[in-house]
Amino acid sequence: MQNLILLKEIVEQRIRMRTSRGGDEGQTVFEYLGIIVIIVLIIGAIVGSGLAASIANAITQALADITAH
Repeated sequence: MQNLILLKEIVEQRIRMRTSRGGDEGQTVFEYLGIIVIIVLIIGAIVGSGLAASIANAITQALADITAH
């Protein structure tokens, strides 16, 4: 959750920087924020459900298969 708080602070800082310059780019920032929040939630669900270890093992096995040949 600390990563999400840090991410929120970074996005808010960028929003402040863009709004000080003017323009209608604010909507794009919120769209990116929405995408980032969704990605963070998906990663959190994967880690929380224990799938992370299975995914890591599958990647390790695939890399071992590639380097063995």
